[in-house]
Amino acid sequence: YGAFYTNNLSALMLARLALGPDFCEWSDKEAVTRLRIMDPACGTGTLLMAALHVIKERVEAARGRSDGREAGDGDAPGRATGDPERAAPGTEGTYALHRALVENVLCGLDVNRTAVQLAACNLTLGAPTVDYRRMNLLTLKHGPQPDGSVRAGSLDILGTSDREDSLHTLIRPLRTMAGLAAQQVDSAADAEFPLDDLDLVLMNPPFTNNKQRNRQFGRDTVRLMQEHELRIRDAVEESDEEVSGVINANSVSTFFTPLAERLLDHGRGCLAKVVPVTACVSASGLSERRFLASRFHIECVVTSHDPRRINFSENTSIHECLLVARRWRGGDRPPTRFVSLRKMPSTPEEAIAAADAILGREPAEWARVMAWPIDRVEAGDWTPVQWFNGTLADAVRRIEASPRLQPLGVGHAVGPAGQRIQDAYQVAEPDTPGSLPGYHSVSSKLRGRVRERPDVGYVPRPGKEGLAERYARQRSRLLVAMRMDTIAGRLNALWATSPSFGWWVPVAVDDRRKGKALAAWWNGTPARLMLLNRRAKKLTYPTWQLHHLREVRVPEPDNPAWHALADAWEQVRDVELLPMRDAERCEARQVIDEAAAAALGVSAETVAGWRTMLAAEPTVTNRRVGRSG
Repeated sequence: YGAFYTNNLSALMLARLALGPDFCEWSDKEAVTRLRIMDPACGTGTLLMAALHVIKERVEAARGRSDGREAGDGDAPGRATGDPERAAPGTEGTYALHRALVENVLCGLDVNRTAVQLAACNLTLGAPTVDYRRMNLLTLKHGPQPDGSVRAGSLDILGTSDREDSLHTLIRPLRTMAGLAAQQVDSAADAEFPLDDLDLVLMNPPFTNNKQRNRQFGRDTVRLMQEHELRIRDAVEESDEEVSGVINANSVSTFFTPLAERLLDHGRGCLAKVVPVTACVSASGLSERRFLASRFHIECVVTSHDPRRINFSENTSIHECLLVARRWRGGDRPPTRFVSLRKMPSTPEEAIAAADAILGREPAEWARVMAWPIDRVEAGDWTPVQWFNGTLADAVRRIEASPRLQPLGVGHAVGPAGQRIQDAYQVAEPDTPGSLPGYHSVSSKLRGRVRERPDVGYVPRPGKEGLAERYARQRSRLLVAMRMDTIAGRLNALWATSPSFGWWVPVAVDDRRKGKALAAWWNGTPARLMLLNRRAKKLTYPTWQLHHLREVRVPEPDNPAWHALADAWEQVRDVELLPMRDAERCEARQVIDEAAAAALGVSAETVAGWRTMLAAEPTVTNRRVGRSG
């Protein structure tokens, strides 16, 4: 699947946020051992181990309270004392509790047998008497089978329901784990674990796309597996109309959202997962976000804004989040809490402290919190996840709602995209005979002024002359960037010395002065906020598709500030704009922002405040934010 395994400290944080003090009556040993928790993509069991440790500590804390002492007095929470009876909740010892949790409460599924075996080893630590035959760690069949069929691991669970029943009303599985041809750690054939009414699903599902995963199989097998997954998707959508659009067949991770919903108790179930930040903001993830918000209360979304560690998984360089969502039993839902970590914990003690601070609603030492209205969450607007200072997401909503603005695409043709130019042209030196001027690089060393010269020439590729000629007719002097380094980058738009194209996208304008005004607007703080509120891939190196660019708001044709924006361009055209982190000492940005404020109909101080907040963002400064930030 191409999975990235969860970091141990991240797993501890996620499990602790999910298994809060109110999750269970921790002093009741029967209630604890009745819990059912699954990781349907368990890997080496990191999340299950974290859940195990959190449960043991919660039980120990409850025992401490019943003994009249605080948790942490005497023995360390969750650790064996050498005396099982002394460490027991009630009459059960720590070893017995550990064994009960591993044999009855926890379940892990994966397609990688080696990973599952490692998970089994990890879960026996602290209780060597655990019976391997009773562990619910299963290696599910995946890929081609002896009978000529193919299997899809955990995704096959989605195909076990009666098609006449919806996922929402399904109360029991029609097949057991044994029926799924699962193989337990010790090859026992009698593995059983419920496939519905679970209390918690913990997971870090693989999000590798189809082009990269399943490469160990031949082309024909991969095709059969893709067709099998499509059948699963179609069956799920047929049984539950609200799932339509949630599953993207090119991303296996999207299957795990309806899978988790299928597994969880409809009264109190909790979903806790690691997700890429872009899944919280991308257009392709909109249906999935709306589906989650319709079936759960999105309790909190925790994002790392620590430049030293932006992810919660190992061996990945993308920004990630911890998502905790719970079934809601009625009444008004509270706002979703978007939690922006100042720094990532570096020890287990810090991970516990950070999680407890978030749960205790006093996370100032560790994070900043933005309470986001539930109607926006249900609509799929989870944009605060991108910002350390979540009020910037609110500023964007205010900007985009302005009656003085309209989407760029309403009045201007945008394109062709940079990749189209690369398909039709090859790069040459700028003075190559017959070449067209091109703006290829977004380097901050080359792109610092709103009026810039081309850095390459473009020559039609052999056999692409017709396509090249068509694109040549779409050149413009107003160019906007498709990507940006938020830390070092300076420009988002420029006015070219002659009609051009390249990785900078041409925007059609019929008036030179308005074109220059748009170049100024696009480099102002309001436009940059709108762009950064649509980030894809990495938060520090976002890319935009044409549809993103077309949606960015620009002044209406009758906006009275066009002249002010054009004058701003004339004033700063030969001045280097400083990177956003230095915006407070960049006179050119201040000139542009005063005109942008006039276009919005707000005070210059308002836009200056946004500029100050943006300049302090960790994805702009590449520095941690202190507690006072």
